[in-house]
Amino acid sequence: MKIKQLIIPVIFLALMASCNPLKQMQTHQSSIEEAYNAGNYQKALESYEQLVRYHKTKGSSVKTEYLEMAAKSAVEVEHYQQAEELLLRWIDKSDDYEPIRLLGSIYEETGKTDKEYDHWNRYWDDIQSEEMKEEIGTRLFAIEMERKEYDKALKRAREMPPMSDPRILFMRVEALDATGNQEEARKVCNSLLEKNPDYEPAMLWKAKDIYERAEKWYKAEMSEYNENPEYTAYVYLRRELKKISAMYRESRDLFEKLHQDDPNNKTFIRYLKNIYLRLEMREEAAKMDMLLENQQ
Repeated sequence: MKIKQLIIPVIFLALMASCNPLKQMQTHQSSIEEAYNAGNYQKALESYEQLVRYHKTKGSSVKTEYLEMAAKSAVEVEHYQQAEELLLRWIDKSDDYEPIRLLGSIYEETGKTDKEYDHWNRYWDDIQSEEMKEEIGTRLFAIEMERKEYDKALKRAREMPPMSDPRILFMRVEALDATGNQEEARKVCNSLLEKNPDYEPAMLWKAKDIYERAEKWYKAEMSEYNENPEYTAYVYLRRELKKISAMYRESRDLFEKLHQDDPNNKTFIRYLKNIYLRLEMREEAAKMDMLLENQQ
């Protein structure tokens, strides 16, 4: 009889505790924290959903610290849609930079380029670290280049600290070229090659640029001479052809290096054939012809 009298109050107290709203909330919170610290991120998310349901019934809101753990857990298990929603809530409730950084990385990871671009432009002033600002600025520059928004890309490049990554520097060359700033493009390209002499895209751009300018100049001089083939015109032509030949030789040297690194590249072979012909290097031009024939 005494045992029954002891058991009944204990059961009653246990039932009362389980029905205690505060106790329920604390249980869910503890469950999230324990699961998160143990690296059991899926369990942390499940406990978070229970905590959300509890707060809905009470008309209250989840504390930011538990929202943070849930957002990070969703990132860890790659539940990116859920992570995006949780991170946006975290950003709304906090001045922390971390959710901004995580959300930007998710957009990049999932290929949501438009969202990524808008996100970083929106929170650009929140980036405190100069290193991070350079990293994000470089990423935005690359997106603008992909979109062919060259004026925006160039404006951003001018506002950023000096860049050392040859890939980004070469994008700037392309942007300058696309917007008609060829002289500046050449300067940037030359500067790039001084520090990265074997960077192929820049070598190819420079080789083509020199060749095309030499071709244009050569054709213009020959056309003018053919219209008036007098002795004085011939003397002038010979003088100009020496300058043009120097350009062809500079382009040739670059294409020969490119060809050496990639012997089967037809573009390099075709350019070399044409340059050899302009320089009256007929034997070398014939070799290029044979290489092209063997690849057909």
